[in-house]
Amino acid sequence: MLADGTRVIGYGILSVAAGEAHVLNVCVTPAEQGRGHGRRLLQRLIDLARWHGAERVFLEVRPSNAHAIAMYERAGFNEIGRRPNYYPAARGREDAIVMAMELLPPDA
Repeated sequence: MLADGTRVIGYGILSVAAGEAHVLNVCVTPAEQGRGHGRRLLQRLIDLARWHGAERVFLEVRPSNAHAIAMYERAGFNEIGRRPNYYPAARGREDAIVMAMELLPPDA
């Protein structure tokens, strides 16, 4: 969770099991977007995944979320596939881009 005093401005959710981590959410309130908060939250989730022994981190993102895709790519994620009709959307359904990154040991 990321807070500014008593106000929550963002949060991230990570699941770790069997050597894999899944970023379930990275959310920043609209008024605080574009200030690096999402990048910091994502990096913290990656650090937590590594601390818990994960070797890979996965996530899904909407193709329409160009800002998030760019952030994930800058962090080292690569597209590895798509899940058709994964998300509900205003005009039916939207695919999910599946992205992953390998976590190298700190001394690699």
